[in-house]
Amino acid sequence: MLCIEVKSLIDDKASDLNPRGDLASYVSKKISILNNFIAGNRILSENNIDEILTEIIGFFTTSLHIPIESGTKFLRARTYKANHLETDVSKLSYIPKKLSDNVTLGRLNQEKQSVYYGCIYFNDNGGINVAFSESNTEVSDSVNILRSTANSDVNLYYVGIYDYVHRQCRPRFMPQKMFDYFKAVYEYQEKMFTESVFLAHLLCDMFLSDILRRKESGNLYKVTSRLFSIFSEGGDIDGVMYTSVKSEGDPVVALKTEAVDNKLDHISCDSYLIIKDYGYAKYNAIRTHNGTISNNSISWLEIKI
Repeated sequence: MLCIEVKSLIDDKASDLNPRGDLASYVSKKISILNNFIAGNRILSENNIDEILTEIIGFFTTSLHIPIESGTKFLRARTYKANHLETDVSKLSYIPKKLSDNVTLGRLNQEKQSVYYGCIYFNDNGGINVAFSESNTEVSDSVNILRSTANSDVNLYYVGIYDYVHRQCRPRFMPQKMFDYFKAVYEYQEKMFTESVFLAHLLCDMFLSDILRRKESGNLYKVTSRLFSIFSEGGDIDGVMYTSVKSEGDPVVALKTEAVDNKLDHISCDSYLIIKDYGYAKYNAIRTHNGTISNNSISWLEIKI
């Protein structure tokens, strides 16, 4: 059962958009412009990119945040080309603001914008492999893992969730009850929108889901890096969730640094040596050290093999 606020939101959008004609073609053209830019076939300024994304997201998405419950486990990896044991928790968590000049353009962050990238995990091996793949780990790399637990609800937008609903493909981590709620939103939109307006929403969600799953190439990050600021605008939103690029179906997150400071407790660390990369987010890795955390400092103990 949809709450009255969500129904009212969709009803208002239907009243505004339904009389406007072929909006599916309009959105398709905007997506084509962005895809051509990503491929390097046309030039767009940062303002052009922001205007297009803000417009299609503002008008053609129904963004509902997911409250990730207290107790949820988060995991983040930092990869080093030489053997390294980081002793400062904050450097494993996210690049500190005082070092933000060192932040380069990323999948969801702009230059000089510190963002926490991590994954939600349910068993140790699965989470570690996703973290390895998301940090582009290679054979012989040293990888420091930071394990954290949410101490309160973390409010996230799941970018592209309606694309999964359309494909009847529930993300394996998502409870059936939550997926059914998004399905109810999808079905109510289909009922209230004209065919063209509904298709415009679907195209927008497909595009957003697609670009966040693509491997880095061309101007991709010049587009995706704008999404975090758009979706996480507002003090009650802590970040975004999307699907891992290399481990389809596994949830990864980008969080505001203040959400990390206020809502995550850092529990422990591990360091791994990568022995083999099998592909498809599967690795052979040896755990070489275990780290304990006290007052933002990490003490490492070698694991005898």
